[in-house]
Amino acid sequence: MSQYKAGDVTVTNGSPTVTGTNTLWLANVTAGDSFTVAGDGVMYDVASVDSDTQVTLSAPYAGTTASGVVYAIGTGFTVPDSFPEMSQGDIETATIFTRAMRGIQGKFSGIVSDISGKAAIAGQTFTGDIEAPKITASTGILFGTDTAAANTLDDYEEGTWTPALVFGGGSSGVTYGPKIGNYTKVGNLVYAHAFFTLTSKGTSIGDADITNLPFPSNGASNTYNVCSVWSEAVSFSDVPQSYTIPGTTKITLQELTTAGVRTRLNESNYSDTSLMMVSVTYRTP
Repeated sequence: MSQYKAGDVTVTNGSPTVTGTNTLWLANVTAGDSFTVAGDGVMYDVASVDSDTQVTLSAPYAGTTASGVVYAIGTGFTVPDSFPEMSQGDIETATIFTRAMRGIQGKFSGIVSDISGKAAIAGQTFTGDIEAPKITASTGILFGTDTAAANTLDDYEEGTWTPALVFGGGSSGVTYGPKIGNYTKVGNLVYAHAFFTLTSKGTSIGDADITNLPFPSNGASNTYNVCSVWSEAVSFSDVPQSYTIPGTTKITLQELTTAGVRTRLNESNYSDTSLMMVSVTYRTP
C-alpha cells in the first residue's frame, strides 16, 4: 500500500481532527485515504484534507491522546472496489490486511445476497458471468433482446421412464430381463431412449406398440416423429419402421416391403428372447 508517513502527528481522544508536524498533506493525501497511528490497530477514513498540517477523520479518534506519534496515511487502493493495497515498507500491515479482508467479505456477502438471498431479482441486469450453486428462473429464460413468450425456455429436466411392449394394447404375461429408459427435456423438446430384453412375450395378441413415453407427443394433425430402432430376434419384411402416434405416449412398430406395402408388426414377429433399443426426439404440448 502506498503510504504517506512524513513527519509526526498529534491525535486527541474523541476528536476527528489530526494535526501534523513537518507534513505536506495537501499534495499527498486526499479524502477517502486511510489514516492509522502506529501500534493502534485501527484504521480511519480521511474525511477532508484541511491544510498541509491538518486532516479531519470520518469518525472521532478512539485511541489515547498523544503527540509526536508515528502515523501512516494509506493512499493506494484497488480499482474499482477500493480495497487497501500493501507495499514493501508499510507499517500496520496487519491492520491493512484486516481492513482488506473485511471489504472483500462485505463484497462477497453482497453478491450472494443479490443472487441467492432474494426471493426475486426481477428487473436486475447481469452483464458478466454468474456463479451460484443454483439459479431458479420461475417464469423461464429469454435470450438477448427477445421478449416473445413463445421463445421462453421454461423447462429443463432429466429423468427415467419405463418402456413397455404391448400387443393390441395388452401385455398379459410379458416379462423382461434388463429394461431401462432415460430422457432429457428442454422446453417442449424431448429426447427419449430405451433398451429392453424379453424373457417372455406373454399371451396378448395384436398390433405391437412401445408405450409409456415420458411425455405425450404433440397432438396436432400429422405431427409424427420418426424413431430409430435396433432389434434382435424380431422378424420383419425388408424395412422396419416406427414413429410416435400424435397425442399419445406410444410408438407404433411397422414393416415396409420393397413393394411399398406397409403393415403393423404384431405378436407373431416377436419371440421370448426379443431385444430392442429405441431412440426418438419429439415435441410435447
